[in-house]
Amino acid sequence: MNYIVFDLEWNQGGTNEENKNLPFEIIEIAAIKLNNDFDIVSKFQRIIKPNVYKKLHPVIHDITGYKMSDLKKGVGFTEAVTEFIDWCGDDYIFCSWATQDLKELQMNMRFYDMSLIDKPPLYYYDVQKLFSYAFENGDDRRSLKYAVDYLCLDENVPFHRAYADAYYTAQVMKRIDFDRVKDKLSIDTFIIPKDRSEEILLYFEDYSKFISMGYGSKEELMKQKYITSVRCNYCKKYVKKKAGWFSDGMRNYYFAGVCKEHGKIKGKIRIRKNIDGKFYAIKTIKTVSDEEYDEILLKKQHITLKRKKTPSSTE
Repeated sequence: MNYIVFDLEWNQGGTNEENKNLPFEIIEIAAIKLNNDFDIVSKFQRIIKPNVYKKLHPVIHDITGYKMSDLKKGVGFTEAVTEFIDWCGDDYIFCSWATQDLKELQMNMRFYDMSLIDKPPLYYYDVQKLFSYAFENGDDRRSLKYAVDYLCLDENVPFHRAYADAYYTAQVMKRIDFDRVKDKLSIDTFIIPKDRSEEILLYFEDYSKFISMGYGSKEELMKQKYITSVRCNYCKKYVKKKAGWFSDGMRNYYFAGVCKEHGKIKGKIRIRKNIDGKFYAIKTIKTVSDEEYDEILLKKQHITLKRKKTPSSTE
């Protein structure tokens, strides 16, 4: 299997110019193909001619250094992506720094009525997350520049060009002990489960992840007992709650409980809205230390006190 380490650059509209069906228009796609030994076997890069936003946003110009005259020499989006998917081959998995690129690639493909990359669930490696698990605590999320500096890698080309960032991401990935982190797969949620039969539940070494189907509102979603139930990752028994699900007011819910056999458990539900306006849950359940457990209890205390001071506030 090959690892396709890719990166995108995109343009956007100015004030009152945003196309709601395509907030970000891809202007460059680049990738590095690594084999099983993480050696570079092929490279890909295409500049894409803008079709929606005909002016380069000042911020994008400052970050990338591109000029509109550069982009006008590019190829059309459908041509570039067709070539890219063909170049990827038949046996591969996507890798990117953080989670945004795969979503934006599919958003652009949907805008142009292209067939999506694969049937969901679409697994990939978030190298930003792998870096954290390999070199830090697994929770922090660092910039690509930070990772490059941390590993003392040569900085031969400027950041914030798709090819440069793909290359640096590949170099970081090569220096990760992959056997330690290969089970830390990420799941793209651009396409969510259509019904209960397609919902996703995965068990990893130290946590589980569940992705639900879509509901009409977050209130309806949180009324589903099968979504809010909490089982231990190891013995699969129900967890005795200490702090039942509570909201931070930002579509995140938290839980603290205890498994008699395996200790203290932390739960988190992130509620997201997909492109079709459906609310879905990403639930993670993890066995945690006393310190992490106490942080959840303290968070609930702070939120409770804050709401007592502002009784008119609602979740």
